[in-house]
Amino acid sequence: MIFARYLASLGVAALLLGLWLALAPVAFADEPTGGAASPPSATATPIPGGSVGPGGGGILSLPDPRQWATDVFNQVILTVLRGLVDALRSVVGSVLNGPLNFITQTPPAGTYASPTVAALWNAVRLIADAALAIVVLWGGINLIVHTQTGSPYHEIIELAPRLLLGALLANISLTLGQLAIDLNNALCGAVGQVGLPGWDQADNTSQVLAQVVTVLIYLITSLLLLIQMLMRLALVDVLLVVAPLGLLCWVLPQTQSWARLWSQTFTTAVFTQFLQVLALKLGSALVTDLTTTGDASLLTFFLGVAVLVLTMRIPGLLRQQTSDGLGFLRYVAYRKGAQVIGGSGGGAAGGG
Repeated sequence: MIFARYLASLGVAALLLGLWLALAPVAFADEPTGGAASPPSATATPIPGGSVGPGGGGILSLPDPRQWATDVFNQVILTVLRGLVDALRSVVGSVLNGPLNFITQTPPAGTYASPTVAALWNAVRLIADAALAIVVLWGGINLIVHTQTGSPYHEIIELAPRLLLGALLANISLTLGQLAIDLNNALCGAVGQVGLPGWDQADNTSQVLAQVVTVLIYLITSLLLLIQMLMRLALVDVLLVVAPLGLLCWVLPQTQSWARLWSQTFTTAVFTQFLQVLALKLGSALVTDLTTTGDASLLTFFLGVAVLVLTMRIPGLLRQQTSDGLGFLRYVAYRKGAQVIGGSGGGAAGGG
């Protein structure tokens, strides 16, 4: 047992000695006869990574372990960040170049042409048609107690056109939504080919850590814009589905605030994209104009981030300033239609 331990100790010592010789080779100087020290050799060739001692011999020095650790750490960080850059660029690029590009347009296949959206809209339309009986009953109550409630309805001649128009709009609301989305896509298409500013320069070929970090920040901002646009697309689908009920709420004065909320939200969600696409187009031109001379790669990404952040803020800036999208149509149909019908009815009564 003792002999086995002794052999194991010798094996470990031999292994350590071999590793040391591999990492730090030893150069021995030739000893002259007679014990006299030979002069330093002028042709001694230093080995990279070490230094030769006096006389051309001695133990070679190892690289600085702190510098070696710093280089390894920087390379690991650079590799990880470049991997994130590749992943984010692949995600955003697949949306920009795919058939369901919802950043620069509102895809019909994801909105009114979607079978799921159409099926859900048809179910809500049937609910709205069934709710017409409740609307008629509530409108009759308004006529009876209008003096106590302050209702604007004073005669049934004013309720009838509201009820007919509300029922019509509820049943053609998907077509109206399609017209709005197609108009927005036509406006976005009129702007021209639009991409994210600085997108072509956002690659992973750089070996400079600062530039890779800047590209990563740019791609993260692009991903946030993509998520916002995806939320907008989901909101448009929800508003299309509940459009029959939203338009039916215009019939009664007690529910007109809900109708205004639906109309304002739908108008903002659909047509704000045109302003966002316009901002991206102007931002791309600005990046091209300001980075034509010199090494302006970092400036390109900083300008791109600024344009993307501004584009994401546009819906919030307009949300409080967008009025009722169909207010003019409601005014003409409700007020003018009631006056025409009331005038013709009064004239016929006078003639009789």
